Amino acid sequence: MKTRGESYFIGLPCFGAQVYDRFLNVEPIQARIPEIAHDLMPRIEGGKLLDVGTGPGRLLIEINRLNPNLELFGLDISASMIEVARNNLQNIPANLQIGSIQHTNYDSNFFSIITCSGSFYLWDYPEESIEEIYRILKEGQSAYLFEVYKDINKEEYQIALKNNLRQLNWMRRLFGPFAIRESIKKSYRIEEITKIIEKTSFAGNYSIEKIKLSGIPMWVRISLKKMP
Repeated sequence: MKTRGESYFIGLPCFGAQVYDRFLNVEPIQARIPEIAHDLMPRIEGGKLLDVGTGPGRLLIEINRLNPNLELFGLDISASMIEVARNNLQNIPANLQIGSIQHTNYDSNFFSIITCSGSFYLWDYPEESIEEIYRILKEGQSAYLFEVYKDINKEEYQIALKNNLRQLNWMRRLFGPFAIRESIKKSYRIEEITKIIEKTSFAGNYSIEKIKLSGIPMWVRISLKKMP
């Protein structure tokens, strides 16, 4: 099977993870992180939260700032990313693990909420991974995936991206659009996302909503509800 991208991150060197973190940790790119965190906060008051594909852990930092009562967990397939996340989260209690969401060692019905931002489209086995999310999520609770999608409104996207890039330095203006184009290129159409979910235990209990993050209309919020 041709990988969608997971294998590239498994062997990512520490230097690459550090560059990735520095590249994303700048306005307005970084703005999507507090936007996602604020979106999640009304959906949970306490319990255990898992961030799948946590990368350098920036979303966990923001979630902790908004609600320090949550018990935080982060999972990433890259050992280098987890190392960077541990450094970023050294003053915040968080359980960080190296691994794939396709198979985890978490107990069934363990998490009160699960989230993911920008890695679902890279999963080599999306149906199996979503099924694992179903297993480890508590009954009556939901998972929220914030993901780019392919069938965007290109005109609206270009205008928003142009306005966004004006705030960046020359290097990020040069490489930013390339990275975004590659993400959209590899991502799924909304119809494809629907077909994937319909093959899992979340079938019939989900929603897919188009949203803007950092002012760019290239994202969807996928809500997955585990019914009792």
